[in-house]
Amino acid sequence: MLLYFYGDNARYFDYIYIGALCLSCVFCWRDKDTLGALLILLGYWLIAKVLIVIPDTWQYWLLVYGMSAGICVYYFNHITAKVALIVVLFSVMAEWLWWQQEYANKPEVFYHVGLLTLTVWVRQLLFNRIFIAHEYFNYTSGKTGLDTHARGILFASFTLILLTTLEYFVRHVSGLGSVTTIYYLFTPVSTIISGIMLAVIYMHYFNNQSKKYLSA
Repeated sequence: MLLYFYGDNARYFDYIYIGALCLSCVFCWRDKDTLGALLILLGYWLIAKVLIVIPDTWQYWLLVYGMSAGICVYYFNHITAKVALIVVLFSVMAEWLWWQQEYANKPEVFYHVGLLTLTVWVRQLLFNRIFIAHEYFNYTSGKTGLDTHARGILFASFTLILLTTLEYFVRHVSGLGSVTTIYYLFTPVSTIISGIMLAVIYMHYFNNQSKKYLSA
């Protein structure tokens, strides 16, 4: 209900969604597969929140772009990492150009670049969740349905963030300031994607719980 009323307000939505994930972790505590995916997604949102509030200074540019490039190189065999690396390199060149020109309306593109590469990383964590749980938490499971669906939804997020970043370049590098289609679509579409993620998580949770009560 809160997501319905405040979903179009980014300032409220992030806190509501993080709270919803925290409550979901408590609710799904006994289902380790659902809990594992939830913790990864919670970490994703917490780091994303940090990216929003850090200052737009060259010290943080170095940190964000450096870590982003490192993630892309580490997962370079994946197409999303290759695409993200191209965006990282182009963003660095754009930042240098804006700095040289003393561009007054410089966008905080480093946030979207950080979020883009963070999405690449989290998708791989979900892919390796079973291995991580077995290796570090001595928990063995063969349930990968939720991880697969969550990775697919995150790919939709990746695509949206990528399009938003590319539109920033069109608007602030080429000078086509009227190109704002993705800019205005970002909040409602990302809200829908986030809502779908929660719905899929609970769908898998209740499906897992129902199987416990089915007769053999």
